[in-house]
Amino acid sequence: MRILIYTGKGGVGKTSVAAATALRAARMGHRTMLMSTDAAHSVSDSLEVPLSGKITNVEENLDAMEVDMLYELETRWKEVQGYITNFMLSQGMDGITSKEMAVLPGMELMSALFYVEDFYKNSTYDLVVMDTAPTGETLRLLSFPEVSEWYSERLYKMLKNMLKLARMTVGRMVDTPLPSDELLRDLEDLSARMRRVQTILTDPEVTSIRLVVNPEKMVINETKRAFTYFCLYGLTVDGLVVNRLYPEDSDGYFKDKLEEQRKYMKVIDESFSPLRLMTSYQQPVELVGIESLKKLGDMVFGDLDPIVPLSLDKPMEMYTEGDFDVVSIKLPFIMKEDVKLFKTADSLLVEVGHYRRSVTLPVSFAKKEPVKAEFKEGRLLIKFKEGS
Repeated sequence: MRILIYTGKGGVGKTSVAAATALRAARMGHRTMLMSTDAAHSVSDSLEVPLSGKITNVEENLDAMEVDMLYELETRWKEVQGYITNFMLSQGMDGITSKEMAVLPGMELMSALFYVEDFYKNSTYDLVVMDTAPTGETLRLLSFPEVSEWYSERLYKMLKNMLKLARMTVGRMVDTPLPSDELLRDLEDLSARMRRVQTILTDPEVTSIRLVVNPEKMVINETKRAFTYFCLYGLTVDGLVVNRLYPEDSDGYFKDKLEEQRKYMKVIDESFSPLRLMTSYQQPVELVGIESLKKLGDMVFGDLDPIVPLSLDKPMEMYTEGDFDVVSIKLPFIMKEDVKLFKTADSLLVEVGHYRRSVTLPVSFAKKEPVKAEFKEGRLLIKFKEGS
């Protein structure tokens, strides 16, 4: 199964591009799922087909859904919702408020990623196209497996031990409900599921990020940052869709806009080369409905099959070179002074801007110390060697 994740700055047209991609793939014979993970869903508006948290068939080979947290609470998160609701009720909250409080931070992210794992495990589809929230939220979504693993490995195990003790002591004397064994098992299983999701997301033969950009300064700058952060988390960006270009024959009123567009297209070419660029033009009418999306898909892909990976470049590699063990991380648009490195017993912490990634080191690396860090051809090379 292939996974294509579309993201970009708000308003660049990523929903239309994602829907057009899914439609084109389905009509080429690929069993396709179009899934919206944006809380402000607009895939149904784009397709002009009513969608919900349940899978809906749009046409032959094409299903779609919009992840709905209330539906997820009643199905996937039943044990968690039940416990939190009962706990809130025991503290005097009314039923409606306690149900709303059962939506914990990160639940919608995990639900979306669990769907991806289920589809992959069961070979339900040939392609899953994800229409995501604007860049910042997407980074949270795609870095979530690693973050949640840290929490589940440490906090959940600690919580489990504390609650077991409480059930034998305090739990016998107070009315506050304590978690069931089934709930504790569910929490413990989160770490294993997130590890499987992370493996899927970081395999370039399975998952590709495709960035949608408009030829505008602020959009280009945010797209550069997003490209860097996706690489930091080991996610392969294999293509860039330059959307809403004005045709060159748009003279008169759009003369200045065309001149600005030419300037920023040069910036895009120089900045993102050798990344595969695909383009689409601003349409004279609103881009909604199946026929409009078909035209957009034809513009973006031409003769290309959307499911084909455009790059298998791995943003993170570990290898031995001479006397050194090397961790190589692709970090475009970053200077050496913008990166902070910290090493713990078995992990390397890499901090870039507001984002930090903990890289678990192999045993052979963990016993050595980082002695040198340098940039070479857009990659950060961290070299490890035995201490004297």
